[in-house]
Amino acid sequence: MRKTVDGRAKSVRGDILAAARELFAEKGYRDTTVREIARRAGANGAAVNYYFRSKDALYEAVFDEAFETFGRPLGDLVGSVRDQATWRAALEKWFDFMLGLFLLDDPRQALVRRLVAQERSSPTEFCRRIYDGVFVPVVDVFRALLRMALPDEPAESFQAQFATLLGMCTCFIHRDPPWDEIILCPAMEREAWVRTLRDQIVATIVARYSFRTSRVAPR
Repeated sequence: MRKTVDGRAKSVRGDILAAARELFAEKGYRDTTVREIARRAGANGAAVNYYFRSKDALYEAVFDEAFETFGRPLGDLVGSVRDQATWRAALEKWFDFMLGLFLLDDPRQALVRRLVAQERSSPTEFCRRIYDGVFVPVVDVFRALLRMALPDEPAESFQAQFATLLGMCTCFIHRDPPWDEIILCPAMEREAWVRTLRDQIVATIVARYSFRTSRVAPR
């Protein structure tokens, strides 16, 4: 009986989280109400408050879940690097993730992308917390990988190179019409296009830099 109760509670909580994710992505934090979330989840307002305490906590939980699902696994990349080959493989996996997040139409990734777009276009009071807790850890993986090629580079020079290389990827966040005409290739399937972009970006990086140490220097 206990397992049945626990399973039902987990299902209700998951339904509320899924409904909130969809509505926050569609309408943004400010224009989404707890009543709407409860209605879409097939629950009631009391259930939302029971599992998440408030709309604020639910909004943060949506981003926390996104990071746990998509971002946290990237943290393992830094520890996987031992030499030039594993360094390049780690770069490929990182850019696979980022380009896929920006360009592919996987439903879960698309919702995360739209959540980010909502927060960027109309920042909430949670913007800094979301930025520090979700986005910085993901970007810091690439920062650490680049530092493995530039362990002694002065901070200002390193930041200039880091920002330039990161921009080769983040420009693809502008994938909606009409901007997609600039960055997409209509002659290729989207997955193949992501692989092509990844290969081009990583080839550019490894042509200029090479693995020197797994010791990650301070920023």
